[in-house]
Amino acid sequence: MWKLGESSGAKAALTGIVPFGETLALAKISRDPGRKPCLERYAEAASDAQPGKQLEHLIREGTRSRDRLCLVTPWEAYRILLVDAPDVPAHELRSALRWKVKDLIDFHVDDALIDVFELPAETRSGETRASLYCIAARMEIIRDLTGLVSETPARLAVIDIPEMCIRNLAALAPEDQQGLVSVHLEAQRGLVVITRQHTLYLARRLEFGSAAIAADPGVVEVLALEIQRSIDYCDRHFHLAIPQTILILPSETADAPLAHELGSHTGLAARCLDLNTCLDGERKLERAEQIRGLLAIGAALRLERSA
Repeated sequence: MWKLGESSGAKAALTGIVPFGETLALAKISRDPGRKPCLERYAEAASDAQPGKQLEHLIREGTRSRDRLCLVTPWEAYRILLVDAPDVPAHELRSALRWKVKDLIDFHVDDALIDVFELPAETRSGETRASLYCIAARMEIIRDLTGLVSETPARLAVIDIPEMCIRNLAALAPEDQQGLVSVHLEAQRGLVVITRQHTLYLARRLEFGSAAIAADPGVVEVLALEIQRSIDYCDRHFHLAIPQTILILPSETADAPLAHELGSHTGLAARCLDLNTCLDGERKLERAEQIRGLLAIGAALRLERSA
């Protein structure tokens, strides 16, 4: 999303940082053509009464001088909106979008950072105007987070959002080439993300998470319905081939029974992702670490060419 430095090439390592939640997480990943991404470092810290100090300590201890960081934006700090592209020159796009989204966000547009990414032209459903995703983030929150990083030797290269982290994780799966539904469940919230060939087409936020599924197995039917609605939307608006696989990302309820139930309700293949099968490196992640560090790893998997 928001690039703050020059590209360092496809092989350069990137360190993902999640600065929010009960656990602050850091993951450093490098890439080498023809090989799996390599997890070089993983670290985490409990978010106590002084999360800012904990975050700064985590970055100082977990990074080296001039390491490039990708900072994940807190969920409450931004909105992601699908809008028609304004008919303006490229250099006026962000300014035009400010007026377009000012009534769609719950904070003043003058206090927003704006970024965009377009959908591939071949997927648009015969419309005369292109569609694009507009990201509007609260400037104050972003400024506070970047201020903490600026006190460390590491370089803040990119600020990204959870939806893009999930897209990066989905790209690890071979099914992403034909289209994939990824399900990310935190304790009280979640995401359904549809991707194809490393492109995000739809991200639907869920107002429930793994805690609700654990308490009431009937919630799985609600999740299946959200998945089906997301697929139907992509079929209508983007003429996207219907994905045939659901990828359940690590969570407290990500297991074979959940995969079986989602498959039964949707008619799609469903499986759980084990990050250890997708990443090289001596460090193997325990299941709990995969859950807590998921977004940090997704951020570190970001490719330079991606939005």
